[in-house]
Amino acid sequence: MFWIFKRKNKDTTSSDKNVQSSFDDPNKSDLEISQVGPYKILAPIGTGGMGTVYKALDPAKDLLVAVKVLHPKYEEDPKRRKQDFLGKEVMIAASLNHPNIIKMDKNIYETVDKMGRTRRCIVMEYIDGYNLKKHIEERDLTIPQMIDICIKLCHGLDYLHQHGIVHRDVKPANFLFSRDGKQVKIVDFGLSKTTDWTQWFTKEKGGTLIYMSPEQLLKKSLDARSDIFSFGITMYELFSGRHPCEGNDSKQIMGQILSPNFKFPPPSTYNPEITPALDRIILKCLRRKLEHRYQSMTELILDLTRATKSRI
Repeated sequence: MFWIFKRKNKDTTSSDKNVQSSFDDPNKSDLEISQVGPYKILAPIGTGGMGTVYKALDPAKDLLVAVKVLHPKYEEDPKRRKQDFLGKEVMIAASLNHPNIIKMDKNIYETVDKMGRTRRCIVMEYIDGYNLKKHIEERDLTIPQMIDICIKLCHGLDYLHQHGIVHRDVKPANFLFSRDGKQVKIVDFGLSKTTDWTQWFTKEKGGTLIYMSPEQLLKKSLDARSDIFSFGITMYELFSGRHPCEGNDSKQIMGQILSPNFKFPPPSTYNPEITPALDRIILKCLRRKLEHRYQSMTELILDLTRATKSRI
């Protein structure tokens, strides 16, 4: 089962109205597909390297869902087809049940796009909101609010790790918030790895370069501590408003992540409201040697909780 929200006819923002007016009628838009199973495609939500996510409606139930349509290159390339990222995402996410992890249907749907190509799709919970990048860019949260968000996300990531899953693409864009801010969800398990796939999956670097751990950049075997490093970069951005590296492009940033000669500046350098305790927590996540990093999300949760209490 997966969670979906009832379609709302009221309290629609102006931006939502603009999007819906452009895409509700497939004949008046550039939508690549118009229907997936019982779901009518309404509008694109976002596009990434692996495909496009659309907002869709089940007219019979008057329910909104999100539909991810895999990019054609993953169907046409035999090597990518064999890796079956979509199937792995479903197998991982559909088996999970946690308030901070997106709910997903266990079925994979097939549809034909306007070019006549068969496309595979998955259906998941629709979150009517935004991702963590919004808060990083707008600087609209207090320090206690940031800590609270991080603790919730840590609980979700800890749940993954307790089930033998390494996310491998931890970054602000993969943390979604409902518009009222009450729901925080981890998404995008297409690059995730379970212990069953370690033999072949660690040969693929995957992920997003500027959020990768040193061991992920070097294509080494990964465990939960790799996600902790990536989450450390995410926390650094959330609290300070900027990436911990100073490179002008991804190549330079990768070099700084790998180089022991580059010292990550304390995030309080850029935000004086950050306490010494928070500096230590974030920088511990970013230690290059695995054994010096937090060994589990549980440890990180404990320190973040202490940091919250120390501010009271």
